[in-house]
Amino acid sequence: MPDDNTNPTPAAGSGIVFGLAEYKNTVAGVHLQNLTFGEESSDSEALDEDANVEQIDVYGRKKTVQGDGNVVSGGSIAVTVGGELTIENITYKITSCSKKYGVNGNCTFSFTGKAPWPAQSGS
Repeated sequence: MPDDNTNPTPAAGSGIVFGLAEYKNTVAGVHLQNLTFGEESSDSEALDEDANVEQIDVYGRKKTVQGDGNVVSGGSIAVTVGGELTIENITYKITSCSKKYGVNGNCTFSFTGKAPWPAQSGS
């Protein structure tokens, strides 16, 4: 993904603090270690008479976010599938959550979310 500054790094004071994250209490209970921002879409391929791809079109563009971190001992995680998380004025719908328990008693938490592509001004 080119670095065209469409997914800026969350600024200081944005509510996201690596190592301890509470963004409007949505990621409460998790020491956030990583946040990954991305984009995705669906595609449609046009084939020629020999079944070779002649053209590829994309539609359904979305913004994505993925986060993971360590669960705080005794903490309650507020992120759930179907919930919403707002980061930098983009509201993501949470599409998956998972907990992983290690042999040493460590527990990690991961989540992913998607948001509609922002409408272009003037369109």
